[in-house]
Amino acid sequence: MVRARSYVALFKCRGGRVVTRGRKFMIGNGLYAYVGSCGNACAARIVRHLNKVVNRFWHVDYLHGICDEVAVMVLPFREEDVAKALLTLFPGVLGFGNSDKREDRTHLFRICLNDDDVIKALHELRRVIHEALGN
Repeated sequence: MVRARSYVALFKCRGGRVVTRGRKFMIGNGLYAYVGSCGNACAARIVRHLNKVVNRFWHVDYLHGICDEVAVMVLPFREEDVAKALLTLFPGVLGFGNSDKREDRTHLFRICLNDDDVIKALHELRRVIHEALGN
């Protein structure tokens, strides 16, 4: 049996408007965490998101216009559980990245305004997620 896996990608954003195929989102300056699922093709999905894709499909693809991906961590939890855990502590960009998970409010979270210490942010995210979801 394959364990559920998800990832959290950290983005440093300059702020501005992100226009997807059907929505407009305002993104402020700061460090953001995007939660996605990766299943069996986790590495391929993460590599795809690291590249500035020409054919945009997922909401996360549209962030590259104003954001730079700076780190990724893979987790042994379902994406919807990670998103719910982060929503209890961080403001989310409502409706971003959750079109396939309508019961979730968002999959993009602003985790701090000061984006200088990415490693510290990763450790804090990992701690928060593991405390909320176990081990």
